[in-house]
Amino acid sequence: MSSGIKKIEDFFKIYKESAWNKDSVSMISLYDQHAVIFDMWDKGSISNEKEWAGLIEDWLGSLGDERVNVDFEILKIQESGAVGFATALISFQAISKKGKVLRSMKNRITVGFSKYENQWKVIHQHTSAPVSSEDLSAILDL
Repeated sequence: MSSGIKKIEDFFKIYKESAWNKDSVSMISLYDQHAVIFDMWDKGSISNEKEWAGLIEDWLGSLGDERVNVDFEILKIQESGAVGFATALISFQAISKKGKVLRSMKNRITVGFSKYENQWKVIHQHTSAPVSSEDLSAILDL
């Protein structure tokens, strides 16, 4: 198993830095090889390490000159022994080479962690957005 993180709080710092630096290796290292990812886009549920690692590589590799600024709000962390979880709002901003915000979105995120040999790893991640009861569209402006 590759190295993990010492404190759950570090996940959010490393995730943000990895996205900004387009560092897929660093981001992938946050996850346990058996992690289950419930994503909002396309596939929905991914429990194959090769597949979710490939999605991270494709996402960060597709950015070209753009960068992604990730921020977490309303972060809440709970941990007990070797199990922890966190909830937050996560926002993504595509930033142009000149520093202009090109597009953005906000999701909800829940992350489950397990501790192995004093290192935390993500074992479950779930992103979502509320849906409007009026027109069934996702409400991404939380």
